[in-house]
Amino acid sequence: MTDTAQSIDLFEHEARMLLDFLQTLPAESWDLASACEGWSIGDVVGHLTSVDLSNRLLRGLDGDHSPPEGAPPPDQHDEDAFAQSIYRRAIDASQRLGDGLLADFTDRINETVELFRRVRADQWDNLVYWPPGPMSTRVLLTQRIAELTMHGWDIRSRLEDDYHLSDGSVLALLDTVDRAARRAFRPDPLLAGRPLRYRFRITHPGPRTLDLMLSDAEAQITHYPSGDILPAADVTFECDGETCVLVMYGRLTPHAAVGARRLSVIDGEPYLAATFGDRFVGG
Repeated sequence: MTDTAQSIDLFEHEARMLLDFLQTLPAESWDLASACEGWSIGDVVGHLTSVDLSNRLLRGLDGDHSPPEGAPPPDQHDEDAFAQSIYRRAIDASQRLGDGLLADFTDRINETVELFRRVRADQWDNLVYWPPGPMSTRVLLTQRIAELTMHGWDIRSRLEDDYHLSDGSVLALLDTVDRAARRAFRPDPLLAGRPLRYRFRITHPGPRTLDLMLSDAEAQITHYPSGDILPAADVTFECDGETCVLVMYGRLTPHAAVGARRLSVIDGEPYLAATFGDRFVGG
C-alpha cells in the first residue's frame, strides 16, 4: 500500500460497496449475529462509526499526536481495557443512533475520504495519536482500509455464502496484521526461554512470508520479502492471503482452515500446529 492516492481510492471503493450492501438490508437483519463474536451487524456498524478519527487526524496533521482530552497515554495502554472500550462504544453508538445508524456511518465515510484527500504530500509521515501508540498518517490510512474491510467481511460473510475479501483489502490487512496479532495473542509465561515461531507462506495476492513469534513477553510479526534467508520455524503453514488474515484476526480457526483445505501444514511439530488456535484469545 505505497501509493496514497490509490489507497484512498481503495478505501472509498470498499466503503461504497459496503454502504450499498447495507442499504439493501431489511431492518430485522441488523440484529443478526455478525462474524465478530458477540456483535450484531448493527453493533459492527456502530463500531465503524464510533471511532474518533477526524479529531485525531486533524491534530496529527498540525503536528500534535498527544492524547486528546480524556484519552490514555500510550505508556498506560492496556489491551484488554482497550478492547472493552471499543465494545462499549460500538454498543452505545448502535443503540443511541438507532434508525439513524446508517446515515451517520455514511457521513463518517464521506468525512474520512475528504480528510485523507486533503493530506499534503509532506504530511503523510506526521504522527497521529492512537491508544497503543502513535502511527503515521500513511499507516493510519492502511489501518482504516483494514478495519473497514475486515468488519465488512464480518457483516457480509454471514449473509453471502461465497463472499471474499478483495485483493487490495487483503494486502492492507496483511500490512497491519501485526496489530491483529498483538490484540489476539497475549504474553504466555510458559514460553519463557522457548518462544514459538509460526510461519505463514502466502501464495496470493503476491507471494510473501510472515512469521508470528509468540513468547512470554509479546506476540510479534515479522515480514519477509520473497527470496530472504529465513530463520528456522517451529511450524510452517501455507495459504493464500485471505486465509492468513482470517486466521490471524480470529475469524477462521486453523483447524477449520485445514479441514476446508485452505491452510496446509507443510513443516513442523504436529502438536504445535494442532494447538496453534488454542493460543488465540480475541482480536
